[in-house]
Amino acid sequence: MAASLCRMLSWRTFKNHKWMTPCCSEILATYNVKSFGSAVNIQRCQSSGLNTQQAVSPSEVYTKASENLSTFEAAIQHEDYFGLKNLVTLQDLFQARVHLGHNVGLRHESMSPYIYGTRQGVDIIDLEQTLPLLHDALNFCAHIVYRGGMILFLCRNMQFLPKVEQTAREVKEYSHCRPWLRGTFTNSANMFNSLPIYPELCIFLNTQDTVFETHRGVVEASKLLVPTIGIVDTNVDCANLIAYPIPGNDDSPASLQLFLDLFKTAIIRAKEKRKEDGIDETAS
Repeated sequence: MAASLCRMLSWRTFKNHKWMTPCCSEILATYNVKSFGSAVNIQRCQSSGLNTQQAVSPSEVYTKASENLSTFEAAIQHEDYFGLKNLVTLQDLFQARVHLGHNVGLRHESMSPYIYGTRQGVDIIDLEQTLPLLHDALNFCAHIVYRGGMILFLCRNMQFLPKVEQTAREVKEYSHCRPWLRGTFTNSANMFNSLPIYPELCIFLNTQDTVFETHRGVVEASKLLVPTIGIVDTNVDCANLIAYPIPGNDDSPASLQLFLDLFKTAIIRAKEKRKEDGIDETAS
């Protein structure tokens, strides 16, 4: 677990490192560009008449980036760096009805290993399997945020749209709860005539676009190796495309609220830890 987490986090971290070419009369200009519900930081060297003493030294950026990497590596080695394992228990999952699946007739064979049994024709999800998978997903989410990654919440259930968008706003992240345009990820350069910027993590509160169709974002994210976390109910046929699947009820307001609260807490704790450890935004 630690090794795979380290490889994935390292890949996402190095992808976002920003290195600067030394210029005697240039400074680093950072622009916040907002388009299609995403915010990206684009850095470039821009000629300036300012004193060269105000310019950022490339060696300083390199040194700070190295310090940040050392901090990141130390955080990975910690079993529960953000204190997330005590956030939720089996009792909490049970009370939120996370164990309730769909009718037996809707079961997808890929979800059979996560099913404890049936009750009155309804599949019952094994919460003893759900809990450790949920802990792993929360931990991964926190590490992504800790490294300055961008999180995208996705949900196609219109009943939960306000809650999902509100949660994303509260943690200063992003959400996409509308119909997914084909090629939003895989053909974004042609669709929007701009350099594609992808989130570091997609969190799917439900992985179905319709009852019988997988969310297109799941497929496109898997093609581009964008890490994903997804709540997978017993009728889901795309669990193998999700990097961190969480077997659970994706239809109950109580269960969805629990998941939103957990991810919200994980993100907030990661950002607080980032500040406590003094990680420089310009070098991470």
